Amino acid sequence: MQRKILIAFFIIMLLGILLSGFLNLTLIRTSYMDELESRLISNARLLERVVIDRGDSLTHEDLQTIAIEYGQRINLRITFIDYRGEVLADTLIDPDSVENHYDRPEITTAYEGEIGKAVRYSTTINEEMLYIALPVDFDTLELKVIRLAVNLQQIKEINQKLYNYIGVSILFGFFASLTLAYRYIRKIMEPIYEMTEVSKKIAEGDLRRRVDVSSDDEIGLLANNFNNMADRLKTMIDKLSDNNTKFKALLTSIINPIIAVDNMHHIILINPAAEKLFEVKAEDAMGKHIIEIIRNSTLEDRIKDIFENHQETQMEINIQDPEERILKIYTNLIKLENDPTRVIGIVTLLEDVTEMRKLEKMRSDFVANVSHELKTPLTSISGFVETLKSGTIEDEDTKMRFLDIIDIETERLTRLIDDILTLSEIENNSTKSIRSETYTTEAINEVTEIMRPIADGKKIDIITEVEGNLPIIYGNRDWFKQMLINLLDNAIKYTPQGGRVQINAYQKYNHVVIVVKDSGLGIPKNELPRLFERFYRVDKARSKKVIGTGLGLAIVKHIVLAFNGRIKVNSEVGKGTEFTIIIPTKIN
Repeated sequence: MQRKILIAFFIIMLLGILLSGFLNLTLIRTSYMDELESRLISNARLLERVVIDRGDSLTHEDLQTIAIEYGQRINLRITFIDYRGEVLADTLIDPDSVENHYDRPEITTAYEGEIGKAVRYSTTINEEMLYIALPVDFDTLELKVIRLAVNLQQIKEINQKLYNYIGVSILFGFFASLTLAYRYIRKIMEPIYEMTEVSKKIAEGDLRRRVDVSSDDEIGLLANNFNNMADRLKTMIDKLSDNNTKFKALLTSIINPIIAVDNMHHIILINPAAEKLFEVKAEDAMGKHIIEIIRNSTLEDRIKDIFENHQETQMEINIQDPEERILKIYTNLIKLENDPTRVIGIVTLLEDVTEMRKLEKMRSDFVANVSHELKTPLTSISGFVETLKSGTIEDEDTKMRFLDIIDIETERLTRLIDDILTLSEIENNSTKSIRSETYTTEAINEVTEIMRPIADGKKIDIITEVEGNLPIIYGNRDWFKQMLINLLDNAIKYTPQGGRVQINAYQKYNHVVIVVKDSGLGIPKNELPRLFERFYRVDKARSKKVIGTGLGLAIVKHIVLAFNGRIKVNSEVGKGTEFTIIIPTKIN
């Protein structure tokens, strides 16, 4: 700002000096020219008197003598011209060599009876001249005009001196005025500099800074108002900071995701829970359209309805990004405190009900499946019992066959109930089960020996490749053996006679890897994601051929999770299935 004021001051000062200088120069030049014209006219009239006094005896030679003599005395060029424009005598040149002057502007004016004046470049002597032409009436020599001319070189020299004086005045005035202006403006600007510096510190967060200016002028009043403003600003910011801290603490403590949008559907607030849910940072989400975060057209339509109808609502939506989820959404309008009729946005509270809905579906499916699985053997048992009670069956072999069927169905019910209880126990006690040491190699060998007779009955070879000193794992030993039994039992069931089942176990880094691979029927790729669900069967034809409760792999999955491990399955129809279990050897 100081530079701008100095530049403006310099321009004004320069314009003033230049304007006054050029006005003075013009005035001096005009005055000088007027005085010079008056002198030429006076001298022309004197020459007119001299010529008249000489009378009719005056010859051309006399005129030439007068022109030269008087021209040298008064330092002027004198020219006598007749009515035709012919030069009769001239101070500087021979009249015979001079061209006709009839068309000269000053001569033309003189012929009209007025004093002619002209400033022009003389082609005769190659100099700029001031001409005064005085009309006379001297019939003896046909003399009609006495013209006097003076060289303007002198006025050029005067103008040059004036230019020099003005230039020196401008330079001196510039430096003198600039020095004074700089000191004066700097003194004026010091409080402004201080206020600028203080305002910068306040903007950087130092709200304790104040301006120290003691003056009774407008600057002092401005400084006082600035300090008052800073005091009020500090009070308001402290209050806002306190409220903001409380708000952030509240917002962070809320476990449900919260997103607020303005009337343009741009995000103005997002809490940590929402950041985690949508895998986005607050600084990246702020200002973006909500659809860029929650990619769901239904939500967009509902937000439009809320703004148009000013109605608060709740709904459930399915989102696919960043992963498939079911969200329950509660929306509330954001209204101005001093104008409740004006809506400036919507705050949205989201509840992730994905697991809840999955559990509800699993519970519903489980009840339906259990009912179905229990109903089938119970119906069979009930039917055969009624038949036996009716006494219509007298053949003992038939009775025994019916009783065998009842016994088989009873065993099936027993296995089903045992599996349900086992699965329930694993689910409820996986986190608090006794984590004892399990010798991996020993447990695998024991299970292999238990299952070998069953495999031999189907002429299936069990091939084992187990490292001799596998590390100890920690968890329920019985569950670990149950997991292996279920996997081997499944492999044997779905492997045709003459096939083989292979068990590999080895250590990789800090994990024990167990692979159970069969050469059985295989599983279609589209069935693999649901393979570990309760009572899920790959297909009806496969289920009819194999007796089972449909809970074996569900039990395996939950046992693996109880050991903090993970399970993978690869399969190809007609070539067999491979289960891979990876269990950590360290206690987590």
